Amino acid sequence: MAKRFALLAAVSVSVLLPASPASAASGAWAPVSANANWHCGNYYWHKLSRNVNFKVCLVSNGHATQAVMVVQNKASVSVRINGESQITTNFGGDQGCQEHVLEAGQTRGCYGPTVEGVTTGAGADGWLRVNYVGERWSEAMARQT
Repeated sequence: MAKRFALLAAVSVSVLLPASPASAASGAWAPVSANANWHCGNYYWHKLSRNVNFKVCLVSNGHATQAVMVVQNKASVSVRINGESQITTNFGGDQGCQEHVLEAGQTRGCYGPTVEGVTTGAGADGWLRVNYVGERWSEAMARQT
């Protein structure tokens, strides 16, 4: 487990900006409106398709942190994000994501819970299951870098 979080330096938070965490129901796939409070890793394509990209973000306000897994569908067809998709964190912000159909051209985020008192050292990873094929964000990052 320590190795998995060591891979996540790209989305670790060491300095937090004053602002609100993202607001969406935990586990729900919702539109994404990122701002300077979002600290994200790069998009990596899912092993199922180079047209389905995902990344993990941490949203912080200096008092609380929330993890968000963002998925974009650049394909010309919809894809099913299966219910086993999830966010794992090192700060108690783990979250299972609801099953969802991601339409062609859509970008959506699965929002983890806001965890109070997390101000530094937060890390997160995402497990995305698309059309019944799963891949961890850290695995996609290692495969493409």
